[in-house]
Amino acid sequence: MSLQTRIGQFLAFIGRSLIWSLHIGVFFYTLLIYYLLGRLPLEHWLASMFMITLPIAWLLLILLGLFWLFTRPWRSTLSVIGLVLGYWLLPRTLSIHTAQPDLTGRNAFTLLSYNVSVFDLDKYFDKTPHREPRESRLLTDWVVKHPAPVKCFQEFYTGNQTPTFQMVSRLEQAGYRYTALLHPAETGYIGVATFSRYPIIDQGSQVFNSFNGMVWTDIKVDNDTIRIINVHLQSMGIRVRRVFEEKEMSGVKAETRTVLGALKAGFKSRQGEVRLVEERIAQSPYPVIVTGDFNDTPYSVVYERLRRRLSNAFEDAGHGFGFTLNRAPRTIRIDNQFYDPRFQVLDFAVHRDLPYSDHFPIEGRYVLK
Repeated sequence: MSLQTRIGQFLAFIGRSLIWSLHIGVFFYTLLIYYLLGRLPLEHWLASMFMITLPIAWLLLILLGLFWLFTRPWRSTLSVIGLVLGYWLLPRTLSIHTAQPDLTGRNAFTLLSYNVSVFDLDKYFDKTPHREPRESRLLTDWVVKHPAPVKCFQEFYTGNQTPTFQMVSRLEQAGYRYTALLHPAETGYIGVATFSRYPIIDQGSQVFNSFNGMVWTDIKVDNDTIRIINVHLQSMGIRVRRVFEEKEMSGVKAETRTVLGALKAGFKSRQGEVRLVEERIAQSPYPVIVTGDFNDTPYSVVYERLRRRLSNAFEDAGHGFGFTLNRAPRTIRIDNQFYDPRFQVLDFAVHRDLPYSDHFPIEGRYVLK
C-alpha cells in the first residue's frame, strides 16, 4: 500500500471521526431541547434560545443520518432514535386533517385573526405626493368583506388619509357593530382590535408595550357566552434578511449581534406577558379562545405554557405546516388560536394566498360541545 493511500485513509478516518462526534453532539443537544420543552425546568432566555433551534437540530439529524446510511449504516440509527424520541412534537410541526361537520346540532362560528401590518400605511407616506398603495386597498377590502362574524386584528390602523384607511367605520358599516380596542380609534394606530357581529357584553384591555397588548371580550353567541382573548406579544424584532444583505464581515457581525439581542429581549418580555394572558384565562367564567400574534414558535416557553391549559386549533384541525410569517424566516408559525376543551374545532386554515401583510391570516371554525 502506497504512502499516499495510507495518508488518504488516515484523513478519511479523521473526517469520519469528526462527523461522528458532531452527530453525537447534535443527538444530545436535541435531547436537551426535548427536556427543556417537556419539563420547562428553566424559563431563562437562554433556554428559549435553545428551544427555537429545534428544527435546525432535526434537519442536522436527518442529513447526518443520510450520510451514514451510505457509509456506516448502523450509525444512522442514532438519528432515527433522536427523531423518534421527539414524536410528541410532531403535531406541532405538521397537521393533516380535513374539515369536520358540525355534529352537535349547534351553530358553528368562525374566528378570523390577522396581523395586518397597519395596512401598508408606510407605503402611502413613502410616495410623493402621497398615494394610496394598491396593496392597501386589496388588503382592507379583503378584511372588510371576509364573512367571519368575529375578527381579531394585530397592528390595526384606522385613519382619514383616504376612505380606504377608515377601517373602524368601514367595518361598522359591514355589520361589525361591536368593538373592543387596545387604544382609542382617534389615535389612529390602535394595535390590537376585536370586531364582532355578536353582542359584546363585557370587555377589557391591557397594554404590554406601546401597541403590543391584550384585548379580551365576552361575546354572546346565540344562547352562550364565550371569551375571546386577542393578543399581540412582544415582537421577535429580527430581520434575518439584513444579515445576508451585508457585504462586509463587520456588518454581518453587527447585524448578527442585533438579531441575538432582539431575540433575548423578546424572550424575556413574552415570558412575562404570557403570564398575564394565563391570569385572564383563569379568571374567565366562560369558555375561552386565545388568538393572535404570539411572536414565538411552537417550540417555546410561551407555546408550551398555553398548550398545557388549552388545545391548539392548528394541531387539531389544521393542514400542512401552517407557516404564518410572510417574510424571512418564512418557515415558522407564530400566529395561533388556542381553545378551551369545551369547544370543538371543526376546521383551521392559514390563508397563504394573501400576500399583502408580513403575516398570513388564520381562521378557525368552532362550536361549543
